[in-house]
Amino acid sequence: MPNITAKEKLRRVAVIELVLGLVAELDKLGTSRDMHIVLMAIRLGNYQRRPMDVTALAVATSLPRTTVIRHIHALEELGRVKVVTNGRRAIPLLIGSDLPLVKGFYGKLEQLVIQASSNLSKVDSSLVDTNVNDR
Repeated sequence: MPNITAKEKLRRVAVIELVLGLVAELDKLGTSRDMHIVLMAIRLGNYQRRPMDVTALAVATSLPRTTVIRHIHALEELGRVKVVTNGRRAIPLLIGSDLPLVKGFYGKLEQLVIQASSNLSKVDSSLVDTNVNDR
C-alpha cells in the first residue's frame, strides 16, 4: 500500500464515518434501502423543480431501470408518489407529506454532515502532515 499522510487518513475517516452513518440511518427507515435511495432522487428532482424520469433516476441512483421501476410502483402503492406521463416519459412526483420517520432521517443526516464537516475542518486546520505507512 502506498504511503498516505496522517491528514489524508483523518479525512478518509471522516468520510467513512459519514457514509456508514448514512447507511445505518437508511436501514432504520425499514423496507428496501434502494427504495429510499430512489425516493431521495425523486425528492431531489422535485425540490430542484426538475423532476426526473425513470432513466434519469436510474442514472442518478446507479440502479438498473427495472429496479427503479419496481420501486416506483411500490412507492405508488404506498401513496408516496404518483406517476405522470409526458409523451413516453414516466415521471414520478411526490404526493402527501413526509412521514415523521423521514423527517427524523433528514435531521439525523444533517447531524452526520455537520459532524463530518467539523472533523474535516479540524483536519484541514491541523498541523498534522507526516507520512504514515498504511498497512
